[in-house]
Amino acid sequence: MKLVRVHGAGTGLLVGPPGREVVVDISRGLEELRRSEPALVEALEPYFLAVGGSWLPLIERWHEVRDPLRTLAEIVADGQGVASAAQPLAGVRLDPPLPDPGVRIFALGGNFPAHAGGIAEIVDTPESVRTGAAGGNPPWGFYVIPGTVIGQDAVVTPPPGTRKLDYEAEVAVVLGGGEHEPGSEAIDIWGYTAWSDFSIRDEALGLMTLDHGPLTWSLCKNFRTGHSCGPCMVVDEPFPESGLGITCEINGELRQDGSTAGMQYTFATTAAHVSRYAPLAGGDMILSGTPAGTAIEGGLDGPYLKDGDRVEVGVEGVGVLRNDVVMRG
Repeated sequence: MKLVRVHGAGTGLLVGPPGREVVVDISRGLEELRRSEPALVEALEPYFLAVGGSWLPLIERWHEVRDPLRTLAEIVADGQGVASAAQPLAGVRLDPPLPDPGVRIFALGGNFPAHAGGIAEIVDTPESVRTGAAGGNPPWGFYVIPGTVIGQDAVVTPPPGTRKLDYEAEVAVVLGGGEHEPGSEAIDIWGYTAWSDFSIRDEALGLMTLDHGPLTWSLCKNFRTGHSCGPCMVVDEPFPESGLGITCEINGELRQDGSTAGMQYTFATTAAHVSRYAPLAGGDMILSGTPAGTAIEGGLDGPYLKDGDRVEVGVEGVGVLRNDVVMRG
């Protein structure tokens, strides 16, 4: 199943073949089914009434909700009585499918050896970062401020004066279940989506000072519109052990082509490490890191993003996440 967040409305179901997808507003669909499917409505209504409501209650009680929701998805796919609640995907404005407005997001850094190696040749990188898991070192990364995340077709506008804006295609997973056992690699992945991580590389290339000191704010990542995710959240599907394909195209040119199978640190290993220090629970997100092919791997003359560029991140099973770039001064 694929869930979306409809701007100004609630949660929607995305159904149909590529190019002919429709979005069904779940709350409106349930209203249409109130007489014909009262038991189904009673089971699902508490979770889908609120506009922009949190998915955390849904995740917490997923064992009770999944079968009724799958039944609703089948009804939608068959076009049984919910036609007025359906709209073509192309005409629907989507918000980022975050589980909750205050979701905790842990982003892996340097998690694909070819990408990390390419950066190490350009930027002075500590040995522990270069060797990663091969050197017995733990996962590392940064925290994402949820308010910096935009959705499908939203515009990326870095701060004025940004000269070297990079693209990074990633996969984001949402943990399921209740509170995570500290240090455990036993995780339940409730859902996954495509993630676009936009990075200001000016400081890394010696062009400006943005952060200072042994602890930083990660402002090169956490600027307004610095992240995008979507267009949908794939739920109730097993995360493939063979990995998910990840691509990034800039104006139709393929720049990145990788798979989560190439991650140094798995989502489970990362959850185990983080949970030894910070509590993790259902609804928390972990980002995969990005494969090789980013602009910074080319140094100062790398193919950084320009005004008017279109960035399209594709994740197998999810679809294509699309954003345009507008540079400001």
